[in-house]
Amino acid sequence: MDILIGLQWGDEGKGKIIDLISRDYDIIARFNGGANAGHSIYHNGKRITLKLLPSGIFYPHIKNIIGTGVVIDPLALQAEVKLLQSIISDTEIINRILISEKAHLVLPTYKYWDMYLEESLQYRTIGTTKNGIAPTYSNKILRQNVRVGDIFSKDFETYVFQILNKQYAELQALGQDMPPVQELYDNFLEACSFFKKLQITDTEISINEALKNNKKVLAEGAQATLLDIDHGTYPYVTSSNTIASAACVGLGVSPKLIDKIYGVTKAYCTRVGNGIFPTEITGSLADELREKGGEFGSNTKRPRRVGWLDLPALKYAVMLNGVTDLVLTKADILNGMSEVPICTAYETDGETRTLAAPKCVDNAPKPIWKFLDGWLSPLGKIDQKAQIPKELKLFISFLEEELNIPIKYLSTGPQREELIILGN
Repeated sequence: MDILIGLQWGDEGKGKIIDLISRDYDIIARFNGGANAGHSIYHNGKRITLKLLPSGIFYPHIKNIIGTGVVIDPLALQAEVKLLQSIISDTEIINRILISEKAHLVLPTYKYWDMYLEESLQYRTIGTTKNGIAPTYSNKILRQNVRVGDIFSKDFETYVFQILNKQYAELQALGQDMPPVQELYDNFLEACSFFKKLQITDTEISINEALKNNKKVLAEGAQATLLDIDHGTYPYVTSSNTIASAACVGLGVSPKLIDKIYGVTKAYCTRVGNGIFPTEITGSLADELREKGGEFGSNTKRPRRVGWLDLPALKYAVMLNGVTDLVLTKADILNGMSEVPICTAYETDGETRTLAAPKCVDNAPKPIWKFLDGWLSPLGKIDQKAQIPKELKLFISFLEEELNIPIKYLSTGPQREELIILGN
């Protein structure tokens, strides 16, 4: 099994890369997160954002698995499947989807808990997508939630009704605005009935049997390394483990079966929401980079914070994940700059560190900069390694030397075909 993960704060272009290399796999499997993840893919010239479905969904030969580690909003999944069916006129999509019966369900009240926690002055504001992800994982750990397989239980509707009424009363007492509880309940059950049209199974068994039969499996990570609940910039992180080793837990696969680990990084950095961002830039330059790179949330459309490439954090992410192959995206966005800044180290309290985890502390690290020559030639029309501008080749070589890992793919634009293979 191979794994593909993001090495920054998300939005590195993972969806495009997975969509491109999917043709070489038999199974694409999501292992973490929920509908808070937006992977954008250009299909037949249309930009499509996938939130829950794995990025191999456009290939008829691929089985797309939503694994045990994912939290699933039935309404979001139903809407996503129906939207795809209408866009690409493919009614066979549902036959390519397998869902873990052990994956946890996002109940409709959880979104309102998210809203309350984000908007209440009594709680820390994180900047979440308000999709109910954290409350779902919280109730999973408390062992008070329902799972996909429970929809077949004779007590399912009764138990869900009890949970919704209890939480609804609690939220009302806190002053949270909500639609009628019966409306939430009816819409949720209608979406759950849609689930029964899909293949619900022990996906961990399906994946392991596929691997035993020499099928190729790619685990698709949502969010990214620096948003990991344990190893990211806590508390401004997501609610799941996002690093490569989480794929083994979220899919039920032994670490002995892992082969390649692809890590995706932009040529610069972006971040959505609150939290430390050592290389962040502001002002007109940030606005220009944001507009040029289309740096607005795939899900929320919120403008992303932007900054220069952060090597200490990137080295940390490479170490955590055991990356074997790098993918570099958005180099085309930096085209036309006379020089490209890179943070090569942090200086904190007189100490210089070239490998570090960005920490949410009062004394923020001071970036130490290196400036490389920029490239002036547009990248969108090149399709061979020999055509890459000399300055970009030096940029790539510098990263490979610093990270001690080869860059296998260079993305030259948003379209599927805008990619150059640099390594074998």
